[in-house]
Amino acid sequence: MRDRSGLSDVGLTLSEAALHVMVLMDGANTCENIRQWFSTSCGQTLSMDTLQSMLEHLEQAHLLEGPGFEEFYRSRLEEYRSAGVRDMPHAAAVGIVDDSGDFFDRMLAGVEPVTLPSSIRGLVAPHLDYQRGRPCYAAAYATLRQRTAPDRVIILGTNHFGRSTSVVATAGDFSTPLGTTRIDMAFLERLEARCGNLRTYELDHVREHSIELQVVWIQYLFGTDSFEIVPLLCSDPCGPTGTAPCDGNGVDLRSFAENLGELIDDDRRDTLIVAGADLSHVGAQFGDERGLDDGFLDEVRQRDRRALREIEVNAPAAFLSCVAEGGNTTRICSAGCLFALSTALPRATGTIMRYHQAVDEPTQTCVTCAAVAFT
Repeated sequence: MRDRSGLSDVGLTLSEAALHVMVLMDGANTCENIRQWFSTSCGQTLSMDTLQSMLEHLEQAHLLEGPGFEEFYRSRLEEYRSAGVRDMPHAAAVGIVDDSGDFFDRMLAGVEPVTLPSSIRGLVAPHLDYQRGRPCYAAAYATLRQRTAPDRVIILGTNHFGRSTSVVATAGDFSTPLGTTRIDMAFLERLEARCGNLRTYELDHVREHSIELQVVWIQYLFGTDSFEIVPLLCSDPCGPTGTAPCDGNGVDLRSFAENLGELIDDDRRDTLIVAGADLSHVGAQFGDERGLDDGFLDEVRQRDRRALREIEVNAPAAFLSCVAEGGNTTRICSAGCLFALSTALPRATGTIMRYHQAVDEPTQTCVTCAAVAFT
């Protein structure tokens, strides 16, 4: 067992019995309840000393919810905020991006930009690793290369691992192998004046890659200090509460996106919105029993295309309905940032420049993505 959020770096090896005991640690059961269940279900005695030892171990590993964990979280948050910079572990860690920009030169070599009727106001690019997402990264950023450098880039990402079920911002400048790009704090503060505090769970940004992979591309195109950024992680609006946060804490995603759009319209600075978004996740790794044959991949393609058509005509409500239909069976992970981008640019229209299915035959898994420009 590991903590997917990365807040705890402790890995646990558990017996089946211990795993069953942990499942009962849900905040509703007392220690005595757990001991009685264990005796009835397993036919063995779970001593209080053994259970207390297990609880202490989980507490020390920062894997048990409660005051101890919250104090640990606060200390990590203070440490992150005091640094003032959010480092880029994802692309740099795999050794593919350095300060020369050669990697991006190679990715764009021979890629023709798409001709658009006017300047790009919004862009959708993948957040897959660069190798698997290469066709759509290249299509998106080759076309963006034609645009003049914006003053500000709003970067919308997907919150894969974090605690928040609402929108999360960070005030930490983004440091990458190409340099450091500053946060537009004045704009972020105006956004928070309308939407409330967006930085309560700022640590959600530490492990999240969907924004950082866009930052380094934009730095490559325009230079690290020619623009400022506002990084925002978006929640999943396809659950039972829709665009409202499922735990009731934070801003509604629709309200956030509408306020974001109004602030951009009222501002004289040239602003670009970028969504780091992947689409469907299918195959054995994601729980599908069906193999990735041509028929299955075509069904996924058709489902993705239906959703993308609603993005293309800028119909965010219809897009959400399309994704949520049947319980989001292909696990489109970035509905939140796509919905927010579309809602914030109500008068823009989309152009789908590329669609791609990244299939890994050995593991029988596939992640899909697209490159879309809004003008």
